[in-house]
Amino acid sequence: MRKSEKKLKANSSGQLLIIAALAIAVLISATTIYVYELGEETNSPDTKSIGDFILALKQSIRNTMISSLANASKGGEKAVLAANLDKLSQVVRSVHQFGICQLDYTVLNDSEYNSGVWLSWNASGFGVSSAYANFTLKVNGMGTNLTVGYSLNTTTTVTISGYYTQLADNEKMVNLTCRVYGDGENALAKNISLSYENLGSWIPIDSSNNLSIVDYGNGTYTISFTVRVPSDRVQVSADVYDARGIFVRANTTCYNS
Repeated sequence: MRKSEKKLKANSSGQLLIIAALAIAVLISATTIYVYELGEETNSPDTKSIGDFILALKQSIRNTMISSLANASKGGEKAVLAANLDKLSQVVRSVHQFGICQLDYTVLNDSEYNSGVWLSWNASGFGVSSAYANFTLKVNGMGTNLTVGYSLNTTTTVTISGYYTQLADNEKMVNLTCRVYGDGENALAKNISLSYENLGSWIPIDSSNNLSIVDYGNGTYTISFTVRVPSDRVQVSADVYDARGIFVRANTTCYNS
């Protein structure tokens, strides 16, 4: 367990940063497939493994999904997921070791997902950023004729809850527990930024609030700080970036213990 202080700062990405990040994501995915293809050219057909190619492709798809979700969660357009998957599909069509390769996809659209992206940041102590798509890989030629279909969902969720202890006058000591999950597993936070509401304004929480964050190394964080608010409740907002760069916001209301 380690103890550290994290200062609140505005976590916003400019348009140029978003575009650059997307370009890098597609480049990484394309490079992964190209390196595989180049390596296969040095081998005889008997040693080629389409299974290895499918594994490399799945990793490229995952990288593209994560990067697209990270940018959408930071203010980018949700349609960026489909745009990046289009570019990846073009890369797949350039692979000819096994014949004609085609990668088709559909992004999920339902009551929660829009263009394959779901962002839900509410006041109930729970926040989620998620991307979901279905994929079909078709390979025909050179003795190979197969169709592989699967779905991929990448999700970061954050839960936050807490209470406060009344100190002198309007001063309150707030204690929170924050948990971060990535694809259903415990995940680490790259940054946690906090603010509280006072008389209709949201105020950053920093070292002047005696801010303390204890990181347990398993996605669980205990947080304490002091605030001066006249209300009998304290509304808190947590902005969280996970280690993959995906942003999630979770809000909660704390009452006297």
